[in-house]
Amino acid sequence: MNDQMSHLAISFVYRDFLDDKRVYILDMYNREIYPRDGPAKKAISRAVELRSGTGDQEYLRLLEMNLKAAFSEFEPDLVVYNAGTDVLQGDPLGRLDVTEEGVVARDEMVFQHARSRSIPIMMVTSGGYQRSNARVIADSVANLAAKGLISLKAGKVAGKL
Repeated sequence: MNDQMSHLAISFVYRDFLDDKRVYILDMYNREIYPRDGPAKKAISRAVELRSGTGDQEYLRLLEMNLKAAFSEFEPDLVVYNAGTDVLQGDPLGRLDVTEEGVVARDEMVFQHARSRSIPIMMVTSGGYQRSNARVIADSVANLAAKGLISLKAGKVAGKL
């Protein structure tokens, strides 16, 4: 999926919630590349616009501040967390400078905020255009399990015993 297609897909989803007060969208993004869809951008409840090259310290500081603000403005029944990895250093699309450790810390922070409020959370992955992204996601999931924020249960794989 190319840059324009992924933005288009996200824009359509945001447009679906444009006038739905039951949905609160907190979005952190590189303002130099996203979003280019004005109507879809209006659906974002709390936009955190980053500059190219934003690294761990600034990224995590802004995330913490905006998570606190978002949870004080809105009390969700469910958090749907889009854990994009296009924020990683070297990503050709995201153009941010977040390290692998920063992504793990980000995911932990989001889960901590939801869990501390007893709000169910569902994480989906997206974005990220480097071979190392799958390992970063796996490391993050392992960290969430080690911290007791998620439970990993071994089970049957379809078609296997």
